[in-house]
Amino acid sequence: MNNNYRYCLDDPRVTGRRQQKTTCPQCGRKRCFVRYVDTQRDCQYVDNRVGRCDHEHSCGYHYKPAEFFRDQPWARPDEQPLKVIVQQPSRPLIIEPLPEGYMAQSHSPHSTFWQWFCETCIQRLGVSEAAIQCLYDNYHIGATRRGEVIFWQVDEHQRIRTGHIMQYRTDGHRDGYQGWVHARMIRQGLLRQDFPLVQCFFGQHLLPTRPDATVCLVESEKTALVMAAVHPEHLWLATCGSGGLNAQKCQCLKGRRVVLFPDSGCLEKWSRNMQSCNDISYTISDHLEQYPANTDLADLLLHPP
Repeated sequence: MNNNYRYCLDDPRVTGRRQQKTTCPQCGRKRCFVRYVDTQRDCQYVDNRVGRCDHEHSCGYHYKPAEFFRDQPWARPDEQPLKVIVQQPSRPLIIEPLPEGYMAQSHSPHSTFWQWFCETCIQRLGVSEAAIQCLYDNYHIGATRRGEVIFWQVDEHQRIRTGHIMQYRTDGHRDGYQGWVHARMIRQGLLRQDFPLVQCFFGQHLLPTRPDATVCLVESEKTALVMAAVHPEHLWLATCGSGGLNAQKCQCLKGRRVVLFPDSGCLEKWSRNMQSCNDISYTISDHLEQYPANTDLADLLLHPP
């Protein structure tokens, strides 16, 4: 089969291996979801959410690589040139914030994640209800009508960059779905197609409120909140993905004491990403490297080995 496209649906004629259908992230039916592969990277799967459901009429889920990389620009393959030209000092970034009303309207505890978080922190970790309420207000926790949590990205100037939409199960684990507020607004015609997304850390807006606190960087928003509940003496921020750490984002950390806690298996990647942050004073912890891949601080706290 002659394939002229970099990304295509999993096909034995392209990959040379047996097609592997998985569970659809939308309808939940098994062995009906065909994922996209990257033909320039040994036919690796782009992401477990990027693909098409066989049930075209009853489900219709079809998440294309172009849409995935638009929603999550940091996830682009490493061999693609990083789009940092617009981030050079001679060409300053243009930040176009989302309207403030959307975050205020979404501020709600009625997400599956937040219900799990409150119960876990109070009953298992001994965190007070007052402390939980403080986290809820400080981090602007939101919810959709479907019970998905919204982790808003707001910078130190209180500009709303976007919101990370995620669905969790009642046990505190993700169900595989995630999206972005700006992407939904583009699809709804509320933002223009070329909306200039510039992401920031989750919790970045709290930097001016705690100028003397040590800043701790973790990967996931869930981990940042769990650790903030247990160790409130530090300011916990999240990169919102293993690829969400870069020099442009770190500019807000100048003059701060910074400690990085990469998930196990990401130490080398984060160390490499921080090499261009010469003006940031930081230390990077290798403590999690002794544990299985993708273990984070919250995992150790909630499920000690």
